[in-house]
Amino acid sequence: MTDVTTERADEVREPSHPADSTERLEEPVGPSSARPGVALTRLISLARLTPAQAMEIAVSLLNEPGMRSEPQTGSARLRADRIVVATDGSVLLDPAPDGDGDEPSAAGSPVEAVLADVLGAARLDTRPAGSSGDLLLAELDRAVEDLPGAGVPVVARRLRDAAGAIDRPAVRAELAALVAALGGSVRSASGGGVIGAPADAARGDPAVRTRRRERRSVLRRVGAWVASVLVLIAVVVLEVVLLRDDISADIDVLLQAGRSGSDSSAAPTADGLPVRAPAPASAGNVTGVDLRAMGPCRPAAPCALRIQVRLAPRAQQQAVTWTYRIVDRCTGATTTVPGGRVVVPGRAGGAASVGTVALPKVPAVAVIAVTGTPAAAASAPVSVGSCLREPRAG
Repeated sequence: MTDVTTERADEVREPSHPADSTERLEEPVGPSSARPGVALTRLISLARLTPAQAMEIAVSLLNEPGMRSEPQTGSARLRADRIVVATDGSVLLDPAPDGDGDEPSAAGSPVEAVLADVLGAARLDTRPAGSSGDLLLAELDRAVEDLPGAGVPVVARRLRDAAGAIDRPAVRAELAALVAALGGSVRSASGGGVIGAPADAARGDPAVRTRRRERRSVLRRVGAWVASVLVLIAVVVLEVVLLRDDISADIDVLLQAGRSGSDSSAAPTADGLPVRAPAPASAGNVTGVDLRAMGPCRPAAPCALRIQVRLAPRAQQQAVTWTYRIVDRCTGATTTVPGGRVVVPGRAGGAASVGTVALPKVPAVAVIAVTGTPAAAASAPVSVGSCLREPRAG
């Protein structure tokens, strides 16, 4: 799968070539040929598109002269194999064998099906959700649904308005770089030779230039990968140098809690009303929640607690949030106080954190940790104090 971003546009910025070069971007003369480029079907089968690139292709396609003449309603049809993305990033309809190159073919596919294929290539993009690209994809979804009823002219105007949010010249440059990476030439729909091939093979070898571009692309990718690894190593070393004391202290606290902490949170309460957990012990991706006191705790005082959330490992990172439910064991009254949030790296099996909870001024309380994300699960209660009256002295 090929991924082309703005930086790859440098790959097509080469010194100018003779007028007969395969990489010239001039408009062709005459109806029997098309500009150099690649077929849209080949482009979306080999590359993943950004939402902006998909929007640019859709806008350019619906505004082709042959498409603008479509009726106001009804589904237009296209020969998908005659749609070409040119080396300048524009989209055009390659002439048909009978010379009627600007008219959509009645035997082709519905134009909404062509746009759906373009949209599918854009959905392979791995950029974070919630970005402006989601709005572009939503507008393209709407266009695919409305084309059969609203017609090409109406949907084309709406997509032109939506495309005002993107830098269209920059997006065309990205598409031009993508076309160059994929070879930059297609066969004419009329059955002729390769579009954009040199008139005299002795003046230049397209295969040699293609191999050179591929080598440069590979070197850039390897260089970017090496640079990212070096940056990661530098960040880790810097964190260890600057936060060494804090990291050591946190590790000691967690180890001490595991070795000699107070009784396990699973210990039953000795007195007071029964304490019922507000959620199951495990749910969804949360396989268990453990809560224990870091030392002796008493009512009306802060209590240091360690929470450990066990997770089913996943490839993506996960956010874990929780709150503390405080239960008066003598009366049953409950309150909820804020807990915390941590982000667990991908394939990690859980998270642990130490926090402090201010206990209310009551004879006996129970503290329960309740996760909110990725699922609602509760720990066993940690009990502090007693509802039994202490015997009087003497």
